[in-house]
Amino acid sequence: MPSSVEPAHPVGHHTPGPPGPATPSSGDGNRVIPFGRRTTRTGRGRRTPQPAQPERVVAPDDSPQQRLALDVEAWFIAHKATLTDETAAHVYRTTLDFLQLMLNSSHAEERLNPDEYQHLTGMMQVLRDAPDAL
Repeated sequence: MPSSVEPAHPVGHHTPGPPGPATPSSGDGNRVIPFGRRTTRTGRGRRTPQPAQPERVVAPDDSPQQRLALDVEAWFIAHKATLTDETAAHVYRTTLDFLQLMLNSSHAEERLNPDEYQHLTGMMQVLRDAPDAL
């Protein structure tokens, strides 16, 4: 059994680029936006600037957003978690951010028309704000 200091792949074996299949092209000029790992650090350990996060808005009591937040929280409680826990809320938002990235890619590939994209993105933002409404 190899020790942890031995290379995982035989010497001379190198796979260029990120893991997974190569970025396909559909032949009609559309490209698939790769979901590769992006680092937030520069070569010297400094973080690269990140885009600003949208401002969170707390919904008034008994608004549709508040009711949705309570529904989402009830779902989490049924699964033995809560969005009032900062760690759970962070994982929840991170997952929604990834889903938004997938929506952006689908829109860029013209798999979603502008109205569908706008509608789904709006829903994602309301869901993303749910922990703040609790």
